Amino acid sequence: MSDVKTMGSIADKLLSYVNTALVHDTNYQIAASMLNHYDKLEKMTLSEMAELCFVSKSAITRYCHFLGFNDFSEFRDALEQKFDMGEDYTKQFQKQMHENSKEAIERYCQDIHSNIKKAFDSQNQEKLPEIIKSLQEARRIVFLSHHFLCDIGHYFQSKMMMMGKYVEQFVDYDMQLESVRTLEKEDLAIICSIGGSYPARYDGIWNAMKCSGCKQLVITQNEGSPYWNNADFILKCGEFNRNDVGKYAALVIMDLLVMNYYTNVYIK
Repeated sequence: MSDVKTMGSIADKLLSYVNTALVHDTNYQIAASMLNHYDKLEKMTLSEMAELCFVSKSAITRYCHFLGFNDFSEFRDALEQKFDMGEDYTKQFQKQMHENSKEAIERYCQDIHSNIKKAFDSQNQEKLPEIIKSLQEARRIVFLSHHFLCDIGHYFQSKMMMMGKYVEQFVDYDMQLESVRTLEKEDLAIICSIGGSYPARYDGIWNAMKCSGCKQLVITQNEGSPYWNNADFILKCGEFNRNDVGKYAALVIMDLLVMNYYTNVYIK
């Protein structure tokens, strides 16, 4: 479990489960109760959490195992990891939002527009035919990322599935690691990392992927990173990620891949 907590918050895990659970059983009850009292969980003991969720202590422990944690202690340690909204926005932007929100939003929109324009530029467009061919021919495709970018991956996964092409995506460290360990030369890994930090953060996954010899498609703003020296393709998703605007261009890149796959492969 060592690094699984770094790929997203416990809230993300709980929301994912509640949003997709088909049966409102004990696990659903626990998840819903935790979400409704999320700000209090960090300081709760096992007994207090069991009382909060109207279940036994053993049920809470089993649910921790269900989420992928070894025990309740590891689960609570993960709760202590902070995901602060303020980290997404610069102090200057936050101040400007208070003082002149119109001007702040205009600058925000300019950065988004610049990134999207960059995503559509000729350098990216010229690479698409070969990338589409690799998507079509790949025996397996695995999408690797973390946090919000996993939602972009899910969008891509859903659209590709509509065209009969399965793209694997896992949001937990251990499951991503397991998936890349079985990749081979005929496979394709898509690494979506706007700032280029994914290989450093998750070096176990990165090293396993490199050892596999699979093809690599990187979606990033940091195209000069030495981590990408062996990448087969790099698509640049803009220039700016201040105030978390890079995600919009990353979505545009995935949409470009979907549109081109549809028009060049799926339409007969």
